[in-house]
Amino acid sequence: MAGLLMVLLLGATARSAWAVAPYVDGIADQNMGLWNGNFVDSEGVFNEPFYDYFQQAWVGTLPSHIRYARFVTAPDVVAQGGACEQNLFNWYIYVTETLHLIPVIAVWDVAEGGCANHGVPSNAKYTTDLHQLLAVLSGLGTPLTYIEAWNEPNASGVSATAAAGLWSDASAVCATVGCTALAGDFVDSPDQSGQKFNPGCTANLTFNSLRTYEGVYVKGLGGAQPAIWAFHPYAAVNCEQSGSLSTFAANLPRSPTPPQIWFTEVGAWECYKGQSPPRGPVRQQADAAYLVNTLMSPTAPAAPDHVFWYEISAPGYTQNCAKYTDSALYEANTAPGTLLERPAAKTVFGPDTELKAITGAPTAVSSTQATLNGTEVPGGIYEGSASFRYGRTTAYGSQTSTVALGPGLSAEAVSSTITGLAPATIYHYQIVATDTTGKAVPGSDVGFVTPPSASRFGFVVH
Repeated sequence: MAGLLMVLLLGATARSAWAVAPYVDGIADQNMGLWNGNFVDSEGVFNEPFYDYFQQAWVGTLPSHIRYARFVTAPDVVAQGGACEQNLFNWYIYVTETLHLIPVIAVWDVAEGGCANHGVPSNAKYTTDLHQLLAVLSGLGTPLTYIEAWNEPNASGVSATAAAGLWSDASAVCATVGCTALAGDFVDSPDQSGQKFNPGCTANLTFNSLRTYEGVYVKGLGGAQPAIWAFHPYAAVNCEQSGSLSTFAANLPRSPTPPQIWFTEVGAWECYKGQSPPRGPVRQQADAAYLVNTLMSPTAPAAPDHVFWYEISAPGYTQNCAKYTDSALYEANTAPGTLLERPAAKTVFGPDTELKAITGAPTAVSSTQATLNGTEVPGGIYEGSASFRYGRTTAYGSQTSTVALGPGLSAEAVSSTITGLAPATIYHYQIVATDTTGKAVPGSDVGFVTPPSASRFGFVVH
């Protein structure tokens, strides 16, 4: 049998394709780029800082799998300055310059991330704040395209009429600078504050408060027709009931052109705040599957155009469920500790549509050996492996040893030098890419001829 010498070469020479819809294409995570700890894959092969893993496996090269990123801050973030402003700047630069994602900013009376809660501003103050915010972000090199007028107004003490007025102000500001203001941004959980989520909910939930609030909000718009409405269907996902979405969609303004619906924040809970014992990863995955397969189905009555998952990973290795609700897809068992993938991660990422194999031209062909070349795009979070089939016919018959690749969405170059070939003989080979689910994708067949002695050679592609 021919002897083998495997050589792995890394590169980024191909573009990854978007996954087939529906899939989660946005991330709502204040901690992007600030995660602690290393990610370790289930087989213990790959161990790297989590922010590197996220960029490689969830974002990759353009066009990326994750396309949008969302951040919540105070409307007067620029006036507040200090840590409030700097945290936004750090996140914005990381998202736009390192990850090359489309940023979405939501504002509200937040008292975290270095920001002080100054309450709901007057319409004049709000307009001034937004002009300052948009000007400063544009100065960072990437103008903001989307802004959510007020995050979860129906759960933060803002009247529906006042919330509608804030959207009108944001829309007017965007008209002068070229952005789009997202309307609504309602959350469906206030109607279900009595639910224990342990793990399920009462049957046939109703959302009368949401219906009333939305009706007043729409009236407050004075006939305006927002192009995009944002919604946070936490109860729909974690109760596995679509009633809140039906209520939300039924009360949107009637328009010849139906508006887009964006789930700008949603997650399946592994643990509900204050809950003991937690709901657990099995229930989290089941709820995530309900989001992806039912609520996001193209045939669903209120199918969203974009979905933002909250959140990817806890900032400090583990999440304190006594203080926070836990929807992270990656978490360590201890703090500090290595970050591990929860089952819901693959459900949220979606099926592996990224795996690709491209057979390259052979090099260093002599009468007894040749170097086989190819490239593989691993399957994002589905780690890949590569090998070559080769032989004197397209039935091949021999195979090189397998080399682990990924996780990632960027092309990786692979080479394998095979020896013990016969002189003056036609050989065929192809690269084969395989992911951790067992899915295999072969490249095209490439043929070459070994010379009778050291000389130049040619190759043909079939």
